[in-house]
Amino acid sequence: MTNRLTDLRLFKSILAGFLSFTVVLLILFNVNAIISPTGSYPISLKTIQSVSSTISTTVELPLATERCRQLPGADDVLVIVKTGATALRERLPVHFQTTLQCIQHYVVFSDMEEEFEGHYIHDVLSGVSAEMKKSAPEFKFYRDLHENRDRVTEFMGENAAVQRKAWNLDKWKFLPVVERALQAKPDAKWFMFIEADTFLVWSNLLKWLAKLDWREPYFLGQPVTMAGQLFAYGGSGWLLSRPAIQQMTHHMASQNRDYEYFTNKTSFGDLILGYVLEQAGLGLTDSWPLIQRETPSTMEYTQDIWCYPVVTFHHIDALDIKSIWDLEQEWIADVQAPLLHFDIFNQLIYPLLATKIDDWDNFSNGEEKALAPNEGFEDCKLHCEEDVQCMQFRFTPKKCTMSHSITLGWKADHSINSISGWMMERITQVKARVRCEEEKWI
Repeated sequence: MTNRLTDLRLFKSILAGFLSFTVVLLILFNVNAIISPTGSYPISLKTIQSVSSTISTTVELPLATERCRQLPGADDVLVIVKTGATALRERLPVHFQTTLQCIQHYVVFSDMEEEFEGHYIHDVLSGVSAEMKKSAPEFKFYRDLHENRDRVTEFMGENAAVQRKAWNLDKWKFLPVVERALQAKPDAKWFMFIEADTFLVWSNLLKWLAKLDWREPYFLGQPVTMAGQLFAYGGSGWLLSRPAIQQMTHHMASQNRDYEYFTNKTSFGDLILGYVLEQAGLGLTDSWPLIQRETPSTMEYTQDIWCYPVVTFHHIDALDIKSIWDLEQEWIADVQAPLLHFDIFNQLIYPLLATKIDDWDNFSNGEEKALAPNEGFEDCKLHCEEDVQCMQFRFTPKKCTMSHSITLGWKADHSINSISGWMMERITQVKARVRCEEEKWI
């Protein structure tokens, strides 16, 4: 686990959120249905007064399939989507047309109350104290949003300053989103928190939760440590059982003011949440690689993860979501076993690997070999062939980098002259030897 949390992997994960071209841009999908989504939030949530407003609708959410809507355990789970007004217009529509069609109970929390394409969006920051809204610098952006709610699209686009302001404000959502989730569905046994660029494999989540005792105070996620504080990486998603969320909210009841001051001086919302849960006596259960922060194209595929089911991916764009969701629906209909990391690799990644792809970075980050000016891609390939465990390599002028794991990666700038290659015969042999007689759970 430790080597998965290196600075290099964290850098790649963060960088992924700012790149628009990923593996699925190489695949042609019929995405007409996700361009103009319709539907509404579930009736079961819109009637809850604590998270409702005057906005309402009577349009029912269209069913994806009877199978995905009626999976065992679905009624016991509330899915919470945390987003922001400047991001949801780009990121939410595909969720409404895919995963959220299958989920009976969900709620969307943002930094502004609104109705978006027939779906109700809650302002999760409405309960922050007036004092903090006035004094904390992040709330200037919040006020700008609300004063210009009819011009939100002008806050979007490629304006890095606006994106940074939205990200800074986001840290204030982590604590109230937990409190509001319990209010939204107090009888839920499980509360699954995701962000708008997180993909949730709903069928696998339900299979996993069926193996756990919801009466225990569970806090589940992918561990990260920063400044000595252990917490669950927010973009990967995190899970709380009802006793855990009750324990946290009870602890916070008398200390909300103190935790507002703590939030004001702390930069990362998921770190803030981890600290508060720790203070409430709740430890984090390591749930990697079920819950993890990569995309299919940035995963390091090794024998360590083949037989683990996938519950979340992070930094997912609309085409990624559509491709994985389509695969999940096939699995629900025909296979019924959990969708494993091996299945994702076999169906979506392996067909795109090749002996050579120009202008490509496959994230080879193992042994490096210095090359002479007259040496090129074929010389790099020979170095990889000499190492029987080498699965892929990357050539750049004067350097050859190899890796024992398998990663697809993404397109590189032409000026870098980056060429990636995979040892296809070795990878095919490894793939043929994989046997997942029993899936692995946490």
